[in-house]
Amino acid sequence: MTGQHPNQPDLPDTPHHAPRGFSDRFALAFTKLMRFFADTFFAKRYGHRAIVLETVAAVPGMVGGTITHLTCLRRMVDDDGWIRTLMEEAENERMHLMTFIQIAKPTMFERLVIMLAQWIFYVGFFLLYLISRRTAHRVVGYFEEEAVISYTLYLQ
Repeated sequence: MTGQHPNQPDLPDTPHHAPRGFSDRFALAFTKLMRFFADTFFAKRYGHRAIVLETVAAVPGMVGGTITHLTCLRRMVDDDGWIRTLMEEAENERMHLMTFIQIAKPTMFERLVIMLAQWIFYVGFFLLYLISRRTAHRVVGYFEEEAVISYTLYLQ
């Protein structure tokens, strides 16, 4: 289900997955919490916000690839190419990060904040993925929605 993204009336019609059930509501609330921290710390410095987004965006593919890899080893089954897909997504996000680092030139303090945020997010997302892969993937979907909003504002 799609529709106008809430709280962003100045953007073009941005598809939004309406939450259905507890899992989706949790994923959306978690995403909004992360957005709050990014808004609070970086305000309208969109290049710096993009660095945080890309740093965090690389985590889900790595976590998913790692857990899928370990699951396939444990069960002695093929992954049907899923591990490679997830790892390529993590690499793609890392390359986006390299681009934004050249644009925004984060300070040493911002780099420390980013490292701390990434570490906390990695551990939290890893646990979420173990508990509910569906919810973890929905978080990624809502992150992508927020990325569209952030990059649209950046370009404006």
